[in-house]
Amino acid sequence: MLEYREKEKMNNVALIRIEQLYPFPLNQINEVIKQYPNAKENIWVQEEPENMGAWSYLLRVWKGTKWNLISRPESASPATGSHVQHEKEQHEIVRKVFAPNI
Repeated sequence: MLEYREKEKMNNVALIRIEQLYPFPLNQINEVIKQYPNAKENIWVQEEPENMGAWSYLLRVWKGTKWNLISRPESASPATGSHVQHEKEQHEIVRKVFAPNI
């Protein structure tokens, strides 16, 4: 996403990378988010399918904040098994982050 944002010279999306999930650094992250008072929405982006990755954990530990999710659809497997399909899904995730209404 960072590479895409820099390549396209887009400055309307703030990217915040969370490196530590446990213990969850709620106070520190909330302080970073306060730096963007004009943000229209908060989006959690993950490469994993919706039912995998950190999404369900975040719903438990980060209560009180409205979040939208961009990820691969729910799946029994973490990978599609096809490089072509993986690249297509990856492109779609990035597209949704930077052009959500298209």
